[in-house]
Amino acid sequence: MPIPTEDPIVIAPSPTPFTADDQVDFGAVERNVERWLKTPLSGFMLNSENGEESFLSEQERLDIIRTVNNARAGQKFIVGGIDSPSVSESIRIAESLAEAGAELVRVRIPRLTDDVHGYFDQVIPNLPVPALLINQPAPGMFGQSLPLAAGSPEMIGAVCEMDNVYGYIAGGNIRFESMTRMHVPAEKKFWIGNGVLLLPGAAIGADGACLMFGNIAAAETIEMLTLVRDGKLAEAQEMQKRLNNADWQVLSRGAAGIKAALNLLGYEGTQPRKPSTPLSNEEVVRLKAALQEAGLV
Repeated sequence: MPIPTEDPIVIAPSPTPFTADDQVDFGAVERNVERWLKTPLSGFMLNSENGEESFLSEQERLDIIRTVNNARAGQKFIVGGIDSPSVSESIRIAESLAEAGAELVRVRIPRLTDDVHGYFDQVIPNLPVPALLINQPAPGMFGQSLPLAAGSPEMIGAVCEMDNVYGYIAGGNIRFESMTRMHVPAEKKFWIGNGVLLLPGAAIGADGACLMFGNIAAAETIEMLTLVRDGKLAEAQEMQKRLNNADWQVLSRGAAGIKAALNLLGYEGTQPRKPSTPLSNEEVVRLKAALQEAGLV
């Protein structure tokens, strides 16, 4: 499917459901996609931290993309995730992701090389589909008071200027990302990656989002970004207050949190892959109350 051109575009890192014997539940993947097709969600981010990418084999990651590709019935679009500091491996993985059905590839700014610009100079022109950069030097570390940032705003802006780059997903350090927004070309996408940062992210120029919260609140995410774009800041502020606790209750527990939220909303979130643990009964009660407070249940 062609990638939408009208902003705001909102995609969500899709969690991976597992069976009782800890195998990927491809039937549940299909049924969840069928439900998401009825929401305003623009697309799916597959092979992400929230999808427990590090707990999956490469074959499982590709099979998940193929399953979503078949289930989406030509609707929405797919982003496949890459997390490798190797030039050759990144290109090889990108080719596999595109063959499986991804229209974009999410590329983490590499953490294990001192030549980040050289990595992108060699990778970006050789990707089979456009790249979506993400500033996520510490995947899963959502609870940091001042999240880490990779590279420099100038470097990120220079990479985003390259022809085969679609856009950029900002990290959680809003001070750093305010500077980065100044260097990312206006014609490239600049997305916020966190529900509690929707208002400040939109205020510094985010025109879309890729966030865990989008799995359960795509309509609210789009509304928030639109309110800020249209200058309705007081309404946006009230909405952000209403959503904050729900987003935090999900975000602070990572994959376990979003899976519990999906279970409460009637999706098949199931449980995290072993040895990760699901939310306790007490935590589920708190999460449900937060979702009710936000008007999502």
